Amino acid sequence: MIGKILRQRYKIIKKLGSGGFAEAYLAEDLDIPGNPKPKCVVKWLNPKVMNQNIPHIDNLRLFQQEAETLYKLGHSHNQIPKLYAYFEHRQKFYLVQEFIDGHDLSQEITSGKPWSENETIKFLEEILEVLAFVHQHKIIHRDIKPSNIMRRKRDGKLILIDFGFVKPITASGVLNSTIPIGSRGYTPTEQARGRPHFSSDIYALGITTIQALTGIDDPIHLSEDNNGEIVWRDRTQVSDALAKILTKMVRYHFSERYLSASETLQALMLTVVNLLPSIADWLLPLKIYQKWGYVDQRTGKVLIQPQFDYALEFSSGLAAVEIDKKWGYIDKNGQIVIQPQFEWAYFFAEGMAEISINCKQGYIDTTGKIVIQPQFEEAKFFSEGLAAVRIEGKFGYIDMKGKFIIQPQFDEAECFRHGLAWVEIDGQCYCIDKTGNFID
Repeated sequence: MIGKILRQRYKIIKKLGSGGFAEAYLAEDLDIPGNPKPKCVVKWLNPKVMNQNIPHIDNLRLFQQEAETLYKLGHSHNQIPKLYAYFEHRQKFYLVQEFIDGHDLSQEITSGKPWSENETIKFLEEILEVLAFVHQHKIIHRDIKPSNIMRRKRDGKLILIDFGFVKPITASGVLNSTIPIGSRGYTPTEQARGRPHFSSDIYALGITTIQALTGIDDPIHLSEDNNGEIVWRDRTQVSDALAKILTKMVRYHFSERYLSASETLQALMLTVVNLLPSIADWLLPLKIYQKWGYVDQRTGKVLIQPQFDYALEFSSGLAAVEIDKKWGYIDKNGQIVIQPQFEWAYFFAEGMAEISINCKQGYIDTTGKIVIQPQFEEAKFFSEGLAAVRIEGKFGYIDMKGKFIIQPQFDEAECFRHGLAWVEIDGQCYCIDKTGNFID
């Protein structure tokens, strides 16, 4: 397939992966002017494997129905890849989809590196919102796992991918008997038998979340009790509230789980509001009559009156605000705690915030003390003890004392997540570890 041009338009340049039902390729869209050509993903679906006993004409009809569903999903939600085209060629089916520049979560959910409870809740909240949208369209994904959730490079958002085998369900919330699809360790019993429900997706997401929270390398290593229930609490420390949600998500029988993503999300948000208030910061900046203030996003009530020229969201109990072209910080009562004195200021992360003085960027702590002198052309937020900074046109990484741990050498650099970071050199993206070594 490499080098082949489909429909005189899509040139296959690289194989991305394959399974029992499909193969995925990176391709260039030759119809779009300019160079380099924009990239897309071409998926070849094997109808003979998907539906062995169905005539080709019926397979084609089913394929067209699935493609129409994929088109509606992708063009209605920005965290689902868009479908650009679908076609049949020599009795093979092809989908052409949006290429997501980023990495899948199998690079973040790694052995021996468990996520914190805060990270876990933020992940669940974001991906459940996407999955709720899918379920509202009467669709079961059927293959949720770390490698089918990507983190988009440009904004860090989670993208739910691999919708090549989505299926519409009946009004009762049950998918009529179908070919078993899924991945070992993430697939519940009813789905393996060809009878998935909405709650089958909840099971797979629950297993994925437990894998992240415990740091195990493969969910098949999770044991079961005599009733077939997953045993996982002994592998990590987590609040009873979150544990209760995850345990219900992965119950053996589908009827004992949450019935949909919306129901799961509702339970999670009640946990966040009532039991983990430090995770949810409900003060939201809002512009009213040319000035910025803060409202409670749960009630819409104005809690800090509009008085700032600009305002950012709260982090570590503080928010950066602009007054008369200078930036400082306020607390949740609206009181100025760090006087406006900076040309620019940003969020706090790991107790440090980026600020700018005389067109150079450095870092302050939560008292307003400058702890790393302004000296960089660009400074990004700290993550896992390191921050990407640009000096003389190249990015490197410093520690919280301002010492370079990885020397400036990259054209672009992202923050570290679970020991890995994306960097760019001459238009090519690479993954590095905290020593600066490149990861294949």
